[in-house]
Amino acid sequence: MISIFTMAYNEDVFLQFMIDHYKTKFPQCSITLFDNQSTDRTKEIALKNGCNVIDFNTNNQIDDYKITNLKNNCWKKSNTDWVLVCDPDELLNIDEEQLKTEAAKGTTIIRSEGWNMVNMADNFDFANIKHGTRVSQYDKAYLFNKNQIKEINYSCGAHRHSAMGNIRYSENIYPLYHYKCINPDYLVQRFKWTATRLSDINKRAGMGTYWLESSEENIKAGFYNGREAAKNNKIIP
Repeated sequence: MISIFTMAYNEDVFLQFMIDHYKTKFPQCSITLFDNQSTDRTKEIALKNGCNVIDFNTNNQIDDYKITNLKNNCWKKSNTDWVLVCDPDELLNIDEEQLKTEAAKGTTIIRSEGWNMVNMADNFDFANIKHGTRVSQYDKAYLFNKNQIKEINYSCGAHRHSAMGNIRYSENIYPLYHYKCINPDYLVQRFKWTATRLSDINKRAGMGTYWLESSEENIKAGFYNGREAAKNNKIIP
């Protein structure tokens, strides 16, 4: 019923949790991972879980134009009615029965509501990350019917889209859990990785340059401020 497409660089910390989430929601789903030259166990984990793995070479740089082009086209030859295009840390909370109900209504694009999830402990216990803050920039069009939507036309970051085809948005809005604030030290590491890989094209366009501008002290301060903001805001039961 559904094919899932994601692009990853060094996601071995979180990838298993992401795969388990979608395979629980959609037991027969296929997951295709475009590996952007990872140096960790990302490919190994994906293959062990039966994912399709395709090498995606950007000369070890983050080039948002190439990434956006991939997201706009990678799903077009899928043999399922529905496709879901997401980053590995984006978990849409919808299951197979809910999607069948939406399809019966004539829905062609699922609406989402984005939440930035924050770990309230300094560990990697993803199942117990229950708190978060509302972030509207993650209200993306992750899941849509490829037989009805001919072009999704994401902007860079996929935060906006200008779909073409038979467009009918779901009346229901489904939570999207974005797991960025997993662990303060891990977040610092992610900033460092991303800063070193940011392409000149991105820098000239001012895309993702915030990865270059934060000190370790400020990154951790932002994490703990997020934790304080989320502590009374339990999103997942």
